[in-house]
Amino acid sequence: MTLARGLRRLSDGLVVLERLLLMALIGAVATLVVLNVSFRAFRVTLAWADELAILSMTLTAFVGASLMLRARSDPAMKILHEVAPPALLRTLRIAASALSLVFGLLLAWLCWRWFDLAGLASAGFDIGAFEMRQFNFLYTEVTPVLGLPSWWFYLVMPWFALTLSIHALTNLAEDLGLLAPAANPSGLNSGEG
Repeated sequence: MTLARGLRRLSDGLVVLERLLLMALIGAVATLVVLNVSFRAFRVTLAWADELAILSMTLTAFVGASLMLRARSDPAMKILHEVAPPALLRTLRIAASALSLVFGLLLAWLCWRWFDLAGLASAGFDIGAFEMRQFNFLYTEVTPVLGLPSWWFYLVMPWFALTLSIHALTNLAEDLGLLAPAANPSGLNSGEG
């Protein structure tokens, strides 16, 4: 049980971090859109603001999806909760949590293969040699307008895989009765009665 409580603490800590990150990203998207709309009123387009807003929105989607999984706020599941018997609901929740965990772990494995840190290290961290050996051009791709390394933004994928796996495992521990269900695990439903 101590392991399950530690898992819950880790998940709760990630929730706090993800909520702060989500607020910052949403603020960035809103600021960039307003800035660009304001400049377009004077017939000036800020291409960098467009690109940064799109990248920020993409990051927002991944961070928000992880939080929604922890909150169990899938609309289809909420509808099902109103009509299904409790035994079926418990089975479906266990299945959904287990499938989410499998997806998170599979995504983590795919990210490990994609970023290929072992291959990069075996090439002596020489990106040119790494690309010639692995035909993986991840580390030299740049964003079209800003010219920033794309892999910086791709780091959201392993982050998402990690947080999704931790939240899914925490949900599964609750579903199996190893932990008492959290009343409001993500803090997203604080305005509901």
